[in-house]
Amino acid sequence: MGLEGYRRRVSESKRKSIMAAAGAEFQDNGFTHAAMAEIARKADVSTATLYKHFGSKEELFSSIVEASYEGLGMPKSGAQDAKTAKEALTIAANDYLNQQFGAGINALMRAIISETSGVPDVGKDFLKRGVNGRNKDFVAFLNSLVERKLLKPHDTKISSLQIVGMIKENFVWPTMFDPNFKLPSNKDAIIEEAIDTFLARYGS
Repeated sequence: MGLEGYRRRVSESKRKSIMAAAGAEFQDNGFTHAAMAEIARKADVSTATLYKHFGSKEELFSSIVEASYEGLGMPKSGAQDAKTAKEALTIAANDYLNQQFGAGINALMRAIISETSGVPDVGKDFLKRGVNGRNKDFVAFLNSLVERKLLKPHDTKISSLQIVGMIKENFVWPTMFDPNFKLPSNKDAIIEEAIDTFLARYGS
């Protein structure tokens, strides 16, 4: 490996370390209270190196939000291959919540919401690419269930908002205002009730 290749690998490694440290810092402390010096310490790089990769905290925050889009959307799980609409929707709902609670999306959303007035472009971009992009994927998923005749033909752009809205209302919005919120022990029963309500309207 040549010297230039070695330097490139070291630079990429440091950037990944910075991104990982920054993601944790923003999730734990939000944008305002996140400290660049603390991010550098956690990434085991100098502050000068940190600013060499990211010119400002705003730029670093934007990069973290950008990276989060790769973890959103419909994961490749068994939802698309389930034999019934109820089974498919149950898997999809749990996939949705696993992303929210297992991939740091809740904390990131809190940070974005709290800073929307200061960095509005980040908020608008997350709404467009994160929230709306996720809904678009869910619409495509519902369309696949319609094509398989597991759901009756209908406006899936509306029904997607309805089923996701029931999930958000019970599980996502509470954690936006209470960082200590945990999924309740009756989560499965709540999901089942939401899906039964949805299927009463759109089930085939």
